[in-house]
Amino acid sequence: STDSGTKEISDDDSEIRLTGRIVLNLWRFLRHEVALQSYTFESIAYHILHQRIPLFSFRILTNWWAHRTKMYRWQVFEHYLTRVEGTVKIMQQLDLVGRTSEFARLFGIQFYEVLSRGSQFRVESMMLRLVKPLNYVAVSPSIQQRARMRAPESLPLIMEPESRFYTDPVIVLDFQSLYPSIIIAYNYCFSTCMGRIEHLGRSELFEFGCTQLRVPIDELSHHKDNLNFSPCGVAFVNQSVVKGVLPRMLEEILNTRLMVKQSMKEKKDNKTLQRVLHARQLGLKLIANVTYGYTAANFSGRMPCIEVGDSVVSKARETLERAISMVGRNTRWGARVIYGDTDSMFVLVPGKSREEAFRIGAEIAEAVTNDNPKPVKLKLEKVYQPCLLQTKKRYVGYMYESPSQDKPVYDAKGIETVRRDGCPAVAKILEKTLRILFETKDVSLVKRYVCRQFGKVLSGRISIQELTFAREYRGAAGYRPGACVP
Repeated sequence: STDSGTKEISDDDSEIRLTGRIVLNLWRFLRHEVALQSYTFESIAYHILHQRIPLFSFRILTNWWAHRTKMYRWQVFEHYLTRVEGTVKIMQQLDLVGRTSEFARLFGIQFYEVLSRGSQFRVESMMLRLVKPLNYVAVSPSIQQRARMRAPESLPLIMEPESRFYTDPVIVLDFQSLYPSIIIAYNYCFSTCMGRIEHLGRSELFEFGCTQLRVPIDELSHHKDNLNFSPCGVAFVNQSVVKGVLPRMLEEILNTRLMVKQSMKEKKDNKTLQRVLHARQLGLKLIANVTYGYTAANFSGRMPCIEVGDSVVSKARETLERAISMVGRNTRWGARVIYGDTDSMFVLVPGKSREEAFRIGAEIAEAVTNDNPKPVKLKLEKVYQPCLLQTKKRYVGYMYESPSQDKPVYDAKGIETVRRDGCPAVAKILEKTLRILFETKDVSLVKRYVCRQFGKVLSGRISIQELTFAREYRGAAGYRPGACVP
């Protein structure tokens, strides 16, 4: 089904259920799968299949069907046959069935649950299979217990960038799977947590996540030399005492993903196997990245534990802060951190060539990796030259991924050229403007181009499609009273 209606109906009412059949609403799936301004069948077919399919109104189709000539009635059949064939081709192009099947096998859930259920369901499915042989029982907190849990206190480090145009190389370094790596490296888990520092040494029950915990004093004394403390003041036992369920699960996931990616390199000629392995490694990546969210989902979580969630965030923040401090202290690199965001940092190397920037970036990555326990790893992602930092999560630049790369790649995050809440004309004019600035560094040429494009807009020499906004209608309840909604 590729129904693109905007009628206000609940998910339960809009689903069609047939015993023994899986009914897929392809339109709902594509809204999350591909980033488009419009999700009509014709628009999707153009962007995914690169085919132009005509759009006929229901009035035209009704008139054709009511026409006495068979040729007109046959056109209606042709139209719907094209839509049905197109729907199947879109599913094949995106490998919807194959990828979803791999995810279902990987997570241990049903085919339709991959599409209909959220990330917590997937994490829980894998985690429960792991904890059952270890004789653990998962907690099922009530809504009231969740509401009484302490609020999260730790926030990821997101620096305000030094907003300006940079002509010198800017090195971008990312921690590889930072949150999963932190959980593995420091043994953060429900099963290894001893509680907050202020509760240690007490014999009575204390608040722990949604429930309560008691740690006997003799057990605490026995493990006192094998404790590690997170920056937010929560104690965990080391792996020498017991390896946590989450670290064990994530280690298996990350190691399996490495093996799958290695198999992909060895079997490059087998296209069918490549698609299966790609789906498998993607599923492993997704489940690893959302495991932290399972521990920190304090509003709608299945088993949230703020002590574990806060510990992961605070340790990740401390790790990034130590990396930034190391770059600032090392005068040999002559580098300066100009922006940091959760698991990445942007390092400016004034007066250096692009080749030197790659060398310095590799040295920084190696030094920071050696300063952290395994498997925490800093990776040299790319070098921007030139680039423009606007605000948090909004930047653009010419990207180089290796010293031998001659032609740069335009790379933008968060700005109007990649956002879908504006009109196409803004995105195209801005991208061309930035390319002129990056290639010539001449503001007068930028001004000349912008004035010429504004002249076209004012004189009406531009397609109306380029000036069309596409926003999703949220329903009458989604807007304040008196709002002007088209």
